[in-house]
Amino acid sequence: MPFTIIAENCTGCSACEKRCPTGAISGISKRVYYIAPELCIDCGACGVICPDDAIMNNKGEMTHVLKRAERPVAVVHPDNCNGCGVCVDVCPFDCISPSPENTAVYLGKVQVNEKTCVGCLLCEEVCGWDGIYIMPSGEKEAFLNSLGYSGGGEEAA
Repeated sequence: MPFTIIAENCTGCSACEKRCPTGAISGISKRVYYIAPELCIDCGACGVICPDDAIMNNKGEMTHVLKRAERPVAVVHPDNCNGCGVCVDVCPFDCISPSPENTAVYLGKVQVNEKTCVGCLLCEEVCGWDGIYIMPSGEKEAFLNSLGYSGGGEEAA
């Protein structure tokens, strides 16, 4: 079941439409918006920014707006990422890219643009090396610290 908009709650603010990476959400400003099920990839980008609690997720639960630190984001595991690029290819937001330190000989790592990442889970699902995880952005630093890396200075995350 794809994400759906509850008409009674929707105020037509258009926040969801602007955030949707696949163009699955459409409508007229100040009127009820609609999610085309065939275009919805269940990424959740719309639900975490909807101020009206008008979006039901793919499990039938109402979503709620989240503060930035609570919003999911992709975090690269510095020891497990091998830079294969599968996550780069699958990301509908184009927020994952090879790290600038990569060379022709060594694939290296990937990096995440956290400003455009919505934590849709697609990268985590395709990574066969446990090289990327989705977590609330506020937990990133503690995660990297637990691995012995600095949360603020880690280029790949």
